[in-house]
Amino acid sequence: MMKMMEVYKKNEALYLDLKINFTGELKVSINNDPNEKKEGKEILCQFKEGVSGPVPEEKMKRILYKTHIGEDAYVGAERRVPIAGLYNCRDLGGYPTTDGRMTRWGLLYRSDAPDHLGSSDWAYLKNMKLSSVIDLRSPAEIELNPDIAVGEKYHYNFDPHARVARKASETPSNKSNKDKQKVEKLVELSGTKEGQERLIRMQQQMVVQMRELVLSQKAKDAYTDFLNVLLRAEVPDLFHCQGGKDRTGWAAAIILGLVGVDKETIYADYFLTEHYNRPRNEKRMAVYQQYTDNSFVLDYLASLQLTRAEYLDSAFQAMEEVYGTMENYAVEALGMTEESIDKLKELYVY
Repeated sequence: MMKMMEVYKKNEALYLDLKINFTGELKVSINNDPNEKKEGKEILCQFKEGVSGPVPEEKMKRILYKTHIGEDAYVGAERRVPIAGLYNCRDLGGYPTTDGRMTRWGLLYRSDAPDHLGSSDWAYLKNMKLSSVIDLRSPAEIELNPDIAVGEKYHYNFDPHARVARKASETPSNKSNKDKQKVEKLVELSGTKEGQERLIRMQQQMVVQMRELVLSQKAKDAYTDFLNVLLRAEVPDLFHCQGGKDRTGWAAAIILGLVGVDKETIYADYFLTEHYNRPRNEKRMAVYQQYTDNSFVLDYLASLQLTRAEYLDSAFQAMEEVYGTMENYAVEALGMTEESIDKLKELYVY
């Protein structure tokens, strides 16, 4: 049976955790091919109460670690892709399914936009040998900040037409007064009781947006195209919007739900965005705070960036109200069949 090995950094050193009480020496395979079509090299690791480390790592390659205890295989990789230029690029592998299996590592990556990569970040992503990149942003966002190609064979743009998500993804810059102008307009709006109430209501825009990501025809068309790429197994695949939060978050929820990951785990994956994007969001809010200390304005701007349970709740509630289950939603709205759902499981679950 395939089991999860947690791979994590502590004080810049790499550790492996089998999540069992095992002490002893094991051979661990390290491989940068997620399909394991080529042999990885082996290292000897000493485990104490299930944990080994620090262990050697290859700085410029995406590595999967694998070992065996009896009939059980333990496999894992770092959740977040360890590059500076992307805050929220992470692997969807290693999540348990309700039938006792686990999502495959190294095939599906959800991310923020690769539109601002340094040379070492670019080289790392190129070494991952991505087959496809799926950009879920609007044409206007792409024109402003196009992806940097990293050697992928296929590059797609499937736009769910998410107006509020586009607003949330706007990146402030000290080099322009655009942000100052935006804040000044919001401060002006907050100058009346009616304006303050409107700003409070506007904090719920993302709740409405997430519902539209399920029910609007534009969104259904975009996620249908997204699933068709995955069914063609154009992997490894990296899919993203600007911050990798909402449009990307619902795409990840669809995939994880269809292959059998439970809702609690899907929410846990969604909330990782809050953790990984925190430095990015703090920088953005610091720019806005240069122009105002108005709490109505700052609370509204923060609401666009936060990863709240009520946002994902809204998407699930819309899906369940109209379609009942994720499988019914996929079949009735996204062009899937029982056979294609089974194929997704075959492709993306151990």
